[in-house]
Amino acid sequence: MDHTMTGLSNTLALTPVAPAAMLGAGLTTGKNDLLVSGASCGLSLLLSAGIAEGLKFSVRWPRPYLGYPDDLVPLKTVGGFSFPSGHTSLTFATATSLCLSYPRWYVVLPATLWASGVGFSRLYLGVHYPSDVLVGAFVGIGSALAAHWIVDKMQADSPVPATKAFLLPVTLRF
Repeated sequence: MDHTMTGLSNTLALTPVAPAAMLGAGLTTGKNDLLVSGASCGLSLLLSAGIAEGLKFSVRWPRPYLGYPDDLVPLKTVGGFSFPSGHTSLTFATATSLCLSYPRWYVVLPATLWASGVGFSRLYLGVHYPSDVLVGAFVGIGSALAAHWIVDKMQADSPVPATKAFLLPVTLRF
């Protein structure tokens, strides 16, 4: 399980792929719902990362293997502080954002399993306490909810029709 958990933890690198893919697909197809979903997902990642890093440097909890060096031998050593889990917050922000944008079982189930698996992998690897992972999940979920609310509010307040909210007018002169 060591390699599996390390690999699962490393899937954090996929979190920016979701908003980038939605924004790219929305720009190439002209589908506003993809643009809105991509913007919401991207904003949720920014909020989650900001909140998690702010908490890390405010609380400054040491990693479990540093707090209990005689009891824990980590599979992986990492720098920085422990609380909250940044991996967990970012994966839950991505998963929750996808679930809010596409509330179908075939999106919700794999997204939730993935985010939960990443959280568990951080415990398994010995780099986080359970409270780190739990608060990381709450930060990620809360960030996604806030991001979707913000983007929805911006869409509702926009004087431009929703179908053209992200299009820029371009004039060519010959």
